[in-house]
Amino acid sequence: MRKNKRWIKYLLILGFISFFIYLISTINIYDKESLIEFFTDAEKSTNFAMFFTIATTILVVFFVPISWLNALGAFFFGLKGFIYIFIGGIIGSIAAFYMARVFQDNVMKVVYKVYNRKERKIGLDEVKEKIERFGMGYVFFLRSMPFIPFSIANFVSGVTSIKLRDYIFGTILGLGPGQFITTFFFSKAVSIKDDPAGAILAAIIKIIYVGVVLFWQKKSKFKSKE
Repeated sequence: MRKNKRWIKYLLILGFISFFIYLISTINIYDKESLIEFFTDAEKSTNFAMFFTIATTILVVFFVPISWLNALGAFFFGLKGFIYIFIGGIIGSIAAFYMARVFQDNVMKVVYKVYNRKERKIGLDEVKEKIERFGMGYVFFLRSMPFIPFSIANFVSGVTSIKLRDYIFGTILGLGPGQFITTFFFSKAVSIKDDPAGAILAAIIKIIYVGVVLFWQKKSKFKSKE
């Protein structure tokens, strides 16, 4: 029985890697222009909104920045794109959480490599420790702050002892406001020629939001001690 589970685990890992290679080789998911072309071609389909939501779910799992998808959602759907990004983001975050919980070290080896491609001010071990310590509050903090990529936070949370309920609540509360404001900003920026006043208002709201987030990050008890 244990041997069968091990084989199933290996097959799932192989499937994940194979699909990952497929996405890179056929769509080039880490190139913005390729993603735009991919969704532009798919826009002709009758169920494009559902397609976009499912694609967002998958791409979030494979480390595509949610900010890219947010901009695309605003471009194709306007403010309504927030709904599809929010749904796809939540489902994708839960999927990544479960993958990390099941595969543990196998997944985290990839996550560490992705995260450490750039120089970071905070290490993932510290993030894990704070999720363990503060639970839902720190997940909410991660979703609101710009210092940890969305996809990375999903996997890291999965290898901690946080309850799924707390993880989901923290994600919903943190993801919603930020993504809504960002979608509003992108949707108004796209139509700046037709509605310059709306674009200015969106920019002001975005600046205020970023200011509040940065102030909270500086004053928060969750802030790393340099």
